[in-house]
Amino acid sequence: MNRLPRSTCSAMTILALLLVGSLALAQDNYHVFISNEYGADISVLSGATNEIVGTITISGRPGDVRPRGMALSPDGKTVYVSISDFLPLRETLEDKVTAIDIATNEILTEIRAGGNPERVAVSPDGSRLWASLEAIAEGGAYDAVTGEELATFRIGIEPEGVAVSPDGRWVYLTAETTHTVAVIDAQELTTVKHFLVSNRPRVVVFSRDGSRAYVSGEIGGSVSVVDVSQHAVIGTAVMGLDSRPVGMALSPEGDHLYVAGGGTSAIYVIDTESLEVIKVIREQMGRRPWDVAVSPDGSTLYTSNGLSDSVSIIDTECLCVIDNISVGRGPHSIVIGVLPNAE
Repeated sequence: MNRLPRSTCSAMTILALLLVGSLALAQDNYHVFISNEYGADISVLSGATNEIVGTITISGRPGDVRPRGMALSPDGKTVYVSISDFLPLRETLEDKVTAIDIATNEILTEIRAGGNPERVAVSPDGSRLWASLEAIAEGGAYDAVTGEELATFRIGIEPEGVAVSPDGRWVYLTAETTHTVAVIDAQELTTVKHFLVSNRPRVVVFSRDGSRAYVSGEIGGSVSVVDVSQHAVIGTAVMGLDSRPVGMALSPEGDHLYVAGGGTSAIYVIDTESLEVIKVIREQMGRRPWDVAVSPDGSTLYTSNGLSDSVSIIDTECLCVIDNISVGRGPHSIVIGVLPNAE
């Protein structure tokens, strides 16, 4: 058997260790952004230390102006935040989407999004923003660079969730009161279908390959599973009517769907193959989790707990809460951005 020289082996061992160390650093070198609906600011938590490392002020008028849904740009450099007020039945000057630089936590630009934007999504190429406009029952498409409004679409009553398929072809927008999902052709900027899902749909998450979409039904206590090729429901994962599911996140491998159950202050872990609930995480959880996000390596979950002003940190190996961190008032949404120097 041929053997490598000892010096070569040593060099390869050192290189391997360096690569492993660099990967570990990259996986830890991220920030967790939490929008605080009643505090009118964004809390920034370090993924490496699980400590609050900054606060981004959205407005000096907490209680009037509220940041809610957030999305991350494909290059990981920008967080987009949907801003509105507490008067959802009318359009005001507060209605906009704000772009924040991850490296500096500075506000880069503000995009007018009339109609009380609740949640926001970014196209895979980073060129377009999509927002659900609650006050006017529409969805909006915007140029991410210029802020130009490209189109608006009739969605249904109380639009909320919005997501773009991984190939950039489809945009799904939920309507809470009509219990529907609107399907937008992102290339043609046209509405192609509306279909029923579980009662009071909130959040949409696409699978990594884009073949499925998951839609949380808050009042239905379940998650609708959608075949994207047909834009039709093909299955349902049931958590119970008291669960009140809202935010969701997929594991990096796509085998687990983590669902925030606000009604039971729990995280439901769903096997995406069987659609069975394999674990319910309740012990030491914060109250009323609205949203959940997964670390880049899939080892950690973060939840935004609206009634306890906290973030619960969950180890995905033991599926248990390992810490609770105080943040701002009324945490709503949560996203993770890898820092630019993580490579």
